[in-house]
Amino acid sequence: MLWLAVCFATGIGAAAYMPFGPEVLVGLCALSAVASFFLRTHWFSTVLIFIAFALSGSLIQLGAEASNRPDRLGRMYDDGRISSVEPVEFVGKVVGSVESASEGIFVLVEVDSVFVGDQQTKASGRVRVFAPMPTPEIAALYHDISTRRGTRVRVLCELKRDDEFRNPGGLSRRKILEWQGLDATCSLNGPLAVESLGQTERNDFVDSIYDAREGLITKFRELFNPHVAGVMIASLLGNKHFLDASTADIFREGGTFHILVISGLHITFIGGLAAWFVGLFTKRKAVQFVIVCTFLWLYTFAVGAEIPVVRASLMFTVLWFSYVIHRSGSLANAHGVCGLILLAWRPNDLFSPSFQLTFVSVAAIVMVGFPLIKMLQSIGRWVPSTTTPFPARVPAWLSRLCETLYWNEKEWEIESARNVWSANLFKLPLRRTGFGVVQRTTAYLFEGILISAIVQIAMLPLVVHYFHRVTPASIPLNIWTGVLIALESFSALTAVTFSYVSASLALPFVWLTEIIHWLMVSVPGQFADFGWLSFRVPVYPGTEAWIYAVFYGTIIPLGLTAFIWNPFIVTSGSSRVRSRIISAIAILAFVTGFVIILHPFSSPRPDGRLHVEFLDVGQGDSIFITFPNGTTMLVDAGGRRRYDDEGKEFEPDIPSIGEAVVSEFLWERGYSKIDFIVATHADADHIQGLGDVARNFRIGEAWFAKVSGTDPDETRLIAELNRQGTPLRTVSRGERFEIGGASVEILSPGDDAFITLKENDRSVVMRIVLGQRSFLLTGDAEKEAEAGLTSGTSDLHSDVIKVPHHGSKTSSTAAFVDAVRPRFAVIPVGRRSAFGHPHKEVVDRWQAAGSSVLTTGQQGMISFSTDGKDLVFTTFDRNAEQ
Repeated sequence: MLWLAVCFATGIGAAAYMPFGPEVLVGLCALSAVASFFLRTHWFSTVLIFIAFALSGSLIQLGAEASNRPDRLGRMYDDGRISSVEPVEFVGKVVGSVESASEGIFVLVEVDSVFVGDQQTKASGRVRVFAPMPTPEIAALYHDISTRRGTRVRVLCELKRDDEFRNPGGLSRRKILEWQGLDATCSLNGPLAVESLGQTERNDFVDSIYDAREGLITKFRELFNPHVAGVMIASLLGNKHFLDASTADIFREGGTFHILVISGLHITFIGGLAAWFVGLFTKRKAVQFVIVCTFLWLYTFAVGAEIPVVRASLMFTVLWFSYVIHRSGSLANAHGVCGLILLAWRPNDLFSPSFQLTFVSVAAIVMVGFPLIKMLQSIGRWVPSTTTPFPARVPAWLSRLCETLYWNEKEWEIESARNVWSANLFKLPLRRTGFGVVQRTTAYLFEGILISAIVQIAMLPLVVHYFHRVTPASIPLNIWTGVLIALESFSALTAVTFSYVSASLALPFVWLTEIIHWLMVSVPGQFADFGWLSFRVPVYPGTEAWIYAVFYGTIIPLGLTAFIWNPFIVTSGSSRVRSRIISAIAILAFVTGFVIILHPFSSPRPDGRLHVEFLDVGQGDSIFITFPNGTTMLVDAGGRRRYDDEGKEFEPDIPSIGEAVVSEFLWERGYSKIDFIVATHADADHIQGLGDVARNFRIGEAWFAKVSGTDPDETRLIAELNRQGTPLRTVSRGERFEIGGASVEILSPGDDAFITLKENDRSVVMRIVLGQRSFLLTGDAEKEAEAGLTSGTSDLHSDVIKVPHHGSKTSSTAAFVDAVRPRFAVIPVGRRSAFGHPHKEVVDRWQAAGSSVLTTGQQGMISFSTDGKDLVFTTFDRNAEQ
């Protein structure tokens, strides 16, 4: 069944390249199936069955694409029938539970109609609505509006479906929404934007489950500090909105963040615990199956029934059912059944990171991990028998390791007494008091580390591609964190239970929970200080698929070898040839893995041109420069997304601009080192993201106008640079640098700027010149700085200017515009600036000077390149233009 699932998945992936329509595919599929029946005694029938399943996968995928009906909300948005810039009114029914968050609630609405203009039109699809409640007064207003499951609501909001930041790198928001089963998201402007139209259905049992979940969330927040409460709410109840940023980062850097997300690990643990408990009362497998799976599916719906949780519960159900019908020995077969069911249900999930990671990790466990451990146990426990008369043909060190872990002298003595024959086995057993407990514990740890390592190897290309992270530390940390989070969960639930009786009874368990939590996060925090135990990795632009294909082309045969490995079988001389082939494949896998991890060839080769790219970071600046010799420079890196609430006790786990936008762009380009970074000034929307870049990349040298020592973002950046040992340089007016054949001149600030000017006017202003082409980068310079520039002796004329201060009317004076007179004026600004940037009179002023005005909010990333003579520019949505 696993092979059939692979064929089915291959068909789904190949559907987009099929030259035939559905009718032809149906005919070919039926022909292959019928032919396989008549040729069932021939080996070729297997090939025909594989072809039939592959064609079935293509048919399912084409059917899923055809099901995107014209009245689907997402399709109406994509076709332009729904405005992407104006609020939209829609009517629908609340489904599922209301998801509480630190400053609001999330509600999932099944849409049945939408207003296009003044006309109400039938529609379908799902929208996740966020109702922000920043103050108790606003929360009280929302409290009077019923949003319980089954309530019909009318909502007025601006739908979000497009990417917020349009740069190469990162996952498309539309794809993410598709994988989540959503058409759009939106955030309400206030209580008046939603109206309850009455409850159409009610299920007291289901509602009581949702209420119990919300009650537990409230209890966790009452009893524990925000860090502990966030972890417990995420790992036990599937709500990640209370997870704070610092704790989440520790888990990510340790490679154990998956433990905080309800997935296969949690479902397996909870299902296994339930099975053990039910097994205390009944040994009937069918009864165990019904009780355990009923409990598990109730839990699945209680935590929101998100697709990854449903997927994990379905896999557990199938695997448990295989145990009930006495097919538990073929876990790979059951895993194949799971794959077929899941892909037939949602074929597009094949392209989602969640499905790929789950399927690959489980396949690694059932195809490699479990069979390998079972065989190692057999080696360590070997005794002469009719089926295994000779010991395993393995190296002495492996035999000794297995015997140390699994040999049991007492079992051998009992077995010897039963036999009519006698034999002496010469072992070196450890006969220490209590060694049995130590031996079993050591064996469990060894098996856990082995399974963790196998899973990490199998998922290497996926975690590099999606998360740009390699974490060798996760191999032992998965065991450490897994054990302690289980203990923390038991302690926390005990504290909650006792709190209903007495706060005094609960207090010792509250303390115990927080002590366990401290232990759990302290060790990964220490590991994060060692860069080689957790580091970030770029991809190979354009060629990564080939490298990853070679990697999987080597580890799959090795996995199959481990699956069928039996060292007790006496083999012929041809085994030496097979061993050499396997060794060669293992060496190739090792080399390919290191090419992926160390990425020696990922950085783009120099092309002799100067590239200046203005990234779309919303309301902020970030400019990436590649000099003709390949030297790189990053000027600012945006900010203000994660740290808007700086100083609050709780900082939600929201990706920062520097991490989710700028770093993603650089990784997608194949970089792991940036030669120069420039912090033009200490405003958060310029310098904040540089802290993330400095943490994720090696930095050659950092330029500042002057270090104030008082700004928190600047302090964070400098601390990270000092940790790396990065040289810091203070630059000022008059300095000139030759980099890769281009000239970089610092035009501002002067030495006296920090006495007489405000922060924006202290911005680093520099002019980059290659041959006949020049670029002027101005930071947030305002009128005073511009006056200093125009009164100086430096040449300001440039082909491209980064318009000062996002097009604010405090900048771009007439004298300055007249001095520069560029061909292109680029304004880094959000699509909808809260400050009204760019101001119309500023845009008019640049246009009147003959400049083409471009904004990152409208065009996405804007790129220029030159060889010193020509000037080529592209935008995220358009091809190159001269």
